[in-house]
Amino acid sequence: MSSGDRTAACIGSHRENKEGEGVDLISSLPDEILQHILSLIPTKLAVSTSVLSTQWRHVWCDTPSIYLGSSALRAASRMKTQNRYTAPKMMSLHLIIGRTKKDVKHVNTWIELAMSRHVENMSLNLQFKRRYYEFPDFFYISSSVKKLKVTNSVMSPKCSVSWASLKKLSLSLCKFSDKCIAMILSGCPILEILKLGYCDDDLRVLDLRNSLRLRTLQVIRPFCSVDLSSLAEAKLNNSCHGLQQIIPDSLGATVAKMAELLEKLNNVEKLTLGSRFLEILSLPELRSMPFPMFKIKALTLGTPFSEDRYVIPAAIEKVLQHSPDLKKLALHSITPSPHTNLSHWEKEVNHMATCIEVLLIKLTKAVENTNMVVQLDNRYLKVRGFEKMVQTLSRNYNNVSIEFSTMEEII
Repeated sequence: MSSGDRTAACIGSHRENKEGEGVDLISSLPDEILQHILSLIPTKLAVSTSVLSTQWRHVWCDTPSIYLGSSALRAASRMKTQNRYTAPKMMSLHLIIGRTKKDVKHVNTWIELAMSRHVENMSLNLQFKRRYYEFPDFFYISSSVKKLKVTNSVMSPKCSVSWASLKKLSLSLCKFSDKCIAMILSGCPILEILKLGYCDDDLRVLDLRNSLRLRTLQVIRPFCSVDLSSLAEAKLNNSCHGLQQIIPDSLGATVAKMAELLEKLNNVEKLTLGSRFLEILSLPELRSMPFPMFKIKALTLGTPFSEDRYVIPAAIEKVLQHSPDLKKLALHSITPSPHTNLSHWEKEVNHMATCIEVLLIKLTKAVENTNMVVQLDNRYLKVRGFEKMVQTLSRNYNNVSIEFSTMEEII
């Protein structure tokens, strides 16, 4: 009998009980369902359910996911929680640590336990106050990890790296050298997605020639030399800080770096250019920079429609002129903060409609045979007047569709 059938049977049995017998429906569920439920909450809370009854005492011990913060990590270590964990397979380990050096041994214990249980997903945010966390050698050898996210750590392997199953690697605020990242990449033969966010400035060259499966690269940091020849998809965005007023002495170097980066996109078929990156390309000092001919088939552009006095970045038209194979153009609206009140969003609707229409008129002429999509945050659906704006745009532009979704700040 499947877990779904057993659940239905439990519920049916409960309904057959006479009213007033006080049957605990949740406790009557199969252990695997209870363990799945417990895996969705922090481990500290999951462990606390063991006091509910004798039946619940060991339920959490087989949960497929472990989630520990700083205080929970120390409490778990005092209680020897790891010795009571009996699940033969761990799906995910999530640690958020922000304390002292004393916690290092506890972190190592849980990472070692996770790897011994063939963990597939790990998210390790290790914010030690006075130093970066350095991983032990056993961390760099795993045949089971498929998704790894590391924050605030030193990635400096002293041994050969072997992450045979790793497909997605995300490193944020980490320290590593060109040599170390090369060692890491050499140990990830099937890596498909690589994200580097605000990592140490020691990184100068990122060689991806041997990462033959890599399809997506996202780098958030100042310029570094990256070999993008094997990529099918790329997302580019930069901070405009320091580039708004380019001094003459550095202008030549900036143009050369940007031109080199664009040239390396020659094989990319799916490209995302963030609004800040487009702002940089549109600076007067960079407008004479040569553009290569792209092989882009799907292009996504970050467009802050909601900004006052919106001006179409000059770089948009130039990118389109150099993309003869383009089949789909998506305009991703950069929306206000989710904490912005609804009245602020309502004030922007009419302004947004004008901005979108101006951009569509200009782009429709440039990409006559291209399907265009305007991607908007579904929170706009609550705004008065927005539905009418969408209907007008859809009626006036046959090759334009409107998509709504829960937006991530990806560009």
